[in-house]
Amino acid sequence: MPLVDMQDMLGHAYRHGYAVGAFGVVNWNVLEGVIAAAEKMRAPIILSISKAYPGTDTIESLARAVTEMGHRATIPVTFQVEIESDPAGAEAAIDMGCCGIVFNASSKLLPENVALTQKVVALAAPLGVLVVGRVGLIETGQEDELVDASGNGATTPPEAKYYVDRTGVGCLAVSVSRICSGGSSKYNFTRLSKINQAVGIPLGIHGSAGYTDDQMRRMIGFGAAKINYSAPLLDIAAERIRNNVTAGALGYAATVAGVREAVQLETERCIQVWGSSGRAAEVLQQCRARKSFAPRAEKTV
Repeated sequence: MPLVDMQDMLGHAYRHGYAVGAFGVVNWNVLEGVIAAAEKMRAPIILSISKAYPGTDTIESLARAVTEMGHRATIPVTFQVEIESDPAGAEAAIDMGCCGIVFNASSKLLPENVALTQKVVALAAPLGVLVVGRVGLIETGQEDELVDASGNGATTPPEAKYYVDRTGVGCLAVSVSRICSGGSSKYNFTRLSKINQAVGIPLGIHGSAGYTDDQMRRMIGFGAAKINYSAPLLDIAAERIRNNVTAGALGYAATVAGVREAVQLETERCIQVWGSSGRAAEVLQQCRARKSFAPRAEKTV
């Protein structure tokens, strides 16, 4: 079946109190594992591609693979492309046939972030491509983007409202935690609730590694409808490969044996925790099909 509209998918999740996983795929093994999990759990799924993921195949080839798998799937599939703060990357992402663009200009001053995001929305919205904007420094694991121990850099409700009102993004990625000793994160659910009330659109959680299942469920209760999940899947795949090598695996096939299955198990666990299991049929009934766009190879993100 065709890919579905990302705005429709996230809107359904937001209204019904669950979150759709946006799983980072870097190669065919990971992609197959994620899709197999969604099929088994009868869950809607977002496939996420980015050149920033370590060891990623070219995102142009991944976009073709994602589109092919989406057409094969019997569950609702949509896909997003994560780009940097250059609006020019949005055109390339649209040419790949994406359903959503994650645009990150959160390191800029708020007025500049707004101005850059407006350019992306102006390009994407007329074509039915949802834009996920970002306000506040997101816990991506990159030192220069981490919220400090006092919460400086976290998203505030006034900033979120200012940004959403002026850009028209369909989903807002927020940061409302502070980094504690040992790398753990303490989440400010009161602030998240106020942001949700201020903007009234689906919220995205990026950099989800390190949060407990209970924290994730509570985030969903306060408007989180999309959860990016990439690094943990890559860690699981890497661990499986290390175990194979330690056990004496020789050759490529033996070295990567079990990666797909390990990714599938973790994806199934996330789907269950985030409440999207069993939602496929109702989402399909309420989602429009995504228009198809032919990729143009000369464009790159």
